[in-house]
Parts: sequence; C-alpha cells; structure tokens
Amino acid sequence: MNKDRVYLSCMVLAVLGLLVSIYLTAYHYSSSVPLACPDTGLINCASVLNSAYAYILGVPLAVYGLVFFIVELVILNLRYKDLKAVYNALGLVFVFYFIYLEYLIGHICIFCTTVHIIVVLLFILTLYDAARHG
Repeated sequence: MNKDRVYLSCMVLAVLGLLVSIYLTAYHYSSSVPLACPDTGLINCASVLNSAYAYILGVPLAVYGLVFFIVELVILNLRYKDLKAVYNALGLVFVFYFIYLEYLIGHICIFCTTVHIIVVLLFILTLYDAARHG
C-alpha cells in the first residue's frame, strides 16, 4: 500500500468515525433521533449509551469521539508521523477502556464497536506507514 493510499484510507476512516460520533452525539442531545440498534440481548446500544459509564464529567463519550476524529483529521493533514502514532496509540488505550466498560455493562453497542474498529485500523495504518516510510 503506497503512502497516498494509507493517507486516503486514514482520511476515510476518520470521516466514518466522525459520522458515527455525530450520530451518537445527536442521539444523546435530541429526543427525536432514533437509535437504530437492537435493544434486547447482548447487542443493546440503548443500555450502553444510557449507562452511567457513557459520560465523563457529564459529557457523553460520543462528544469526546467527535473531538477525537476532528483532531485526527487535522493531524492527518499535518502529516506529522510521530504525532499521529502517539495520538492513535492514545486512542487505542481508550478503546480498550471502552470495551472494558461494555463488559461491565454486559451489553455491546454496535456503533461503539464500529468506532473501536476504526480506531484500531487507524492505529495499524499509522504503524504500517511509520514502518514502511520511516
């Protein structure tokens, strides 16, 4: 995968993450935004998104996700490899923490999982880019 494809892939992933975060933020702040996810069984987005764990300092985690992906898009356009690597490693740490929270809640949010996968892929692409292009 050449450098431009890695950059483009990261941009697409960051935009997708931003879109999911916008949707989840809208869900938190608007009673008219429906949650398109099962609400029974293991996959239960409402249970995850409405839990006490879904907020830090009273702010929904989706808002932090929104900020994360906006900063990601800025960093990608600055093209600082070291900053990208550190930032995406930090994102990966939070993903593990959020997966742990879902474990504590006992349910999985498919939208949250989508964001987790995007962050993991961004981290992998960042490592690949750093290893390949020094």
